[in-house]
Amino acid sequence: MALLLRNGAVFLHIPKTGGNWVREVLEKLDLIEGEIGHNHADVDRVLFEPYFNTSWVERLKQQYRNQRPLYDPPFLFCFVRHPLTWYESWFKYMSQLKRNWRDWPHRIGPLDWHPNSPINGTGNKEFNSFVQNVIEKFPGYVTQLYGYYTKRGVGFLGHQERLREDMVELLQRLDVEFDPDFVLEYLPVGVSPKTDNPVLWDNEVRTEAIRVEYAGILKYGYSIEEYRCIDSRPISIGNGN
Repeated sequence: MALLLRNGAVFLHIPKTGGNWVREVLEKLDLIEGEIGHNHADVDRVLFEPYFNTSWVERLKQQYRNQRPLYDPPFLFCFVRHPLTWYESWFKYMSQLKRNWRDWPHRIGPLDWHPNSPINGTGNKEFNSFVQNVIEKFPGYVTQLYGYYTKRGVGFLGHQERLREDMVELLQRLDVEFDPDFVLEYLPVGVSPKTDNPVLWDNEVRTEAIRVEYAGILKYGYSIEEYRCIDSRPISIGNGN
């Protein structure tokens, strides 16, 4: 679920961006007050009044209606990752035998739903075929996925590539007591195991993925020149190596 912290802050968990690690660290630090709706509830579903009618939700709704809030709005935060490595991570996750490219619940309600249901049916044993399927069905998918979680009112946007350092910065901004070394040394959580299906980009597919995700690559502070594939050495996207 989206997590409500004891100080009123709310963590929005974008799939495959280090959210399980964030959750576990918050649990170990005893900072969690409760859960809200679906594990990957986005901003709009956190505001779904029939299910989550609490004072802090009302405050945030006032902000989105451009009304003068009666109270300070809650502090929302989430993490993203480079859009190209998101494709890699989702491929590895869904290639696991226990996942096997299952379909996710469609957008019926705030609970019977998964944010990645729009790309149901795009799975393939070959990585580049999977990426091509997503591009054909939903070009710019990752950029739009992130957009559901990074709307106006989000107070902190961290990056999976520097997860520990950004988590320390976040907790300092939240003004909670914690040991930075505990966070910086916390082991990875929920990393997909290696599969028999390699993640190796075809140059043409990678170029097309960059084109459709270019807005997100720039918006979220990434460079197309210093991209690193999950399972390989650094790649200079500029010259196609």
